[in-house]
Order: sequence, then C-alpha cells, then structure tokens
Amino acid sequence: MKMETEITVLVNTNYETLKKELNKNNFFEKEKYIVNDVYLVNSMIDIENMSSLDILKNCVLVRDIVGFKKLLLYKYKKYDLNNNILEQGKIECPITDIDKAIQFMKMIKYEKLININDTCIVYSNNNIELVVQLVNDKYIFIEIESNDNNVDNLKNEICKYDFSIDKSNFFVKKAEIILNETLKR
Repeated sequence: MKMETEITVLVNTNYETLKKELNKNNFFEKEKYIVNDVYLVNSMIDIENMSSLDILKNCVLVRDIVGFKKLLLYKYKKYDLNNNILEQGKIECPITDIDKAIQFMKMIKYEKLININDTCIVYSNNNIELVVQLVNDKYIFIEIESNDNNVDNLKNEICKYDFSIDKSNFFVKKAEIILNETLKR
C-alpha cells in the first residue's frame, strides 16, 4: 500500500476569484484532468447504523482518470478523535473497462453508493504544487501532498498565501460531504 501525506481545504469563493488569488501568488496552471469515481459498498453491511467515515472505510472505488488510466482503488485512512487524518494510503489495481468493473463488483454484492466527478487543475509557483479540485459542480477544494510526512509543513505552506480557504479544517473529506448529502445526514 502506498502511504501518503496530504491536506485538503475547502475554498470559500468561486473558481474565478481563486484563479486571481493563485495568479497573484505566481501560481500557473500545469495540467488539467478529470477524475470520475464511483464509490461501491458491500450491500451486506448496515450503512444505516454506521458513521459516514466508517461507511467510506468499507468502500471500493472504480476510478476513471479520463484519458490516462482506469482502476479499482481502496483508500485506507486512520483518524484521531477529532477525525483528523493520522495516516492514509491507497492500493490500486489497473482495469481496462469501467462498466465491467462496476458489473463485477455488483456480482460480488457491492452496490453503488455515490459518484464524485472531479475536475483537477494542477498549479505550481515553482516552490509548491497544489491541485484545485472542482467537485460535482458544487464544491472547490485545494489539495497539497508532501513527501516529508509532515502535515504541519503543509498547513504552514498553504497558510502563507492569501487564499480564500477555510483554515479551520485541513482534512476536509469530499467523499464524506457527498455521502452525507446523498444520505441526507
């Protein structure tokens, strides 16, 4: 399993304003791609009596990084008492056909839970790289990853810039937000 260190923050403005803030801080667009995730959960578990994060721990994703790769994905996350991410990782299995992968998962008693459609725009200012995520035509997030396993460095780095972000939560979980909307929690 590949372990990761990252933070994700919610953007409090629209994308046009965020782009101006990025440009003001010498960020330029490096690449843009689309990620479509289908979250599937075992139909044998009782999601009605589980927290959203526990449900998500039981999900397998069918991921289509449009034009690049398709895969089955499992995400591992360990949380503290405040639901901050202490540890996370993922394991990927390449596939060739999204629809057949979903069919396969349904045959082994998994059912569709949520869809997340994510336009990802990678920005850099030659010091750091970040990904702006436009999620389900409703939310905007910024995600930053690190190789040094130091979350505090990531928090300090994003706070150096004058971005319109929610600095009260550096571990926003987009899947949890979408799941809660879907389940009307």
